[in-house]
Amino acid sequence: MPNDPKIVFLDTEFTGEHAATTLVSIGLVTLAGDELCLAFNDYDRAQVTDWLRKNVLNQINEEETVSSPEGYRRMRMFLDDYAGNDRLFVVSAGLAQDLVLFLELFKHGREGAVQFHARHDLPEYLGHHAFIDLNTLFRAAEIAPPADRAAFAGRTEDMPAHHALGDARVVRACFLKLVQTPAGAALMKSLSS
Repeated sequence: MPNDPKIVFLDTEFTGEHAATTLVSIGLVTLAGDELCLAFNDYDRAQVTDWLRKNVLNQINEEETVSSPEGYRRMRMFLDDYAGNDRLFVVSAGLAQDLVLFLELFKHGREGAVQFHARHDLPEYLGHHAFIDLNTLFRAAEIAPPADRAAFAGRTEDMPAHHALGDARVVRACFLKLVQTPAGAALMKSLSS
């Protein structure tokens, strides 16, 4: 619909739930249903665990992986094209790592940058106002965040769990169900203004 806000649903897979984690893959799905999935070849291989190998890496075709700078370039083109002249909002499932690793990619847009800088690296359409936590929306809708989000959304995913694109699709499906609640409708109204 023409007045719908521009929303991107995000999921990432990464090497571990700690501060030094590195990005393995990212899935982005727009409110309109456009998709981008990127798998990276420059994650820290010293952090790879048996669980990561079994549940994430065996789903990735190594020949289709890209470096983080190339992934940033592709992601930025996807986001620029979708945002146009509008503000963009990003919804993640609530894990801080998703947003941190997404933002960290933006350092590759500034020559010589070692770390992401919030004031210098984000495009105009993506500011500090832009991030929405799906788990908070569940709570605002008076629904406990479910352990199985795919079941909540009534979605049987064609991709196994821990595939960034499949999980981003599930985040989108949950959001679309939650916006049918009064809290979700209020959020959509505020994003559209």
